[in-house]
Amino acid sequence: MKKEFEGNILNPLPVVLVGTLIDGRPNYCIIGYMSPFDFGKHVFFSLYKKRYTWVGIQENKAFSVNIPSDRLMKEIEICGSKSGRDVDKSKLFHTFYGKLESAPMIRECPLTMECKVTDIVDYEPSKGIIGKVVKSYANPELVKEGVIDMQRARLITWTTGGDFSYYRLGEKILPEKETD
Repeated sequence: MKKEFEGNILNPLPVVLVGTLIDGRPNYCIIGYMSPFDFGKHVFFSLYKKRYTWVGIQENKAFSVNIPSDRLMKEIEICGSKSGRDVDKSKLFHTFYGKLESAPMIRECPLTMECKVTDIVDYEPSKGIIGKVVKSYANPELVKEGVIDMQRARLITWTTGGDFSYYRLGEKILPEKETD
């Protein structure tokens, strides 16, 4: 017999830092529930309406998705525990911009994407943000023959239906090939 659990146990989930511009200043917020869809052309995440990042989403209709490595745990903790209303998170990172000039991205993150808001779903007490991925970026040292080496990126995940902890992305596994 399996043990029953309340809520979502779809784990692990990628840790991302969503970047927005608020009054011309970059702000970054940790998001533990980011989901790609439409074959990666769009992303979806939920955001409490009271979060400071919501101001930037409304202001610019754009955001960035910054996928951090385990080397940024201190900064991740600050972004997850402090509001941009109280702390200038732009000082934690080196910011760069791509095609969209209103989606600040983090140079220290091995993978980044800039997104344009295409839809907002209203439900209490949150908003569901849907964004079209405009451009994606990877640190050059991670790319070999046009393929990103995810293991070298040292990405982290977060568990929501268990111990609510961070984990490093594990080792690469391949299915066994059939031999004739």
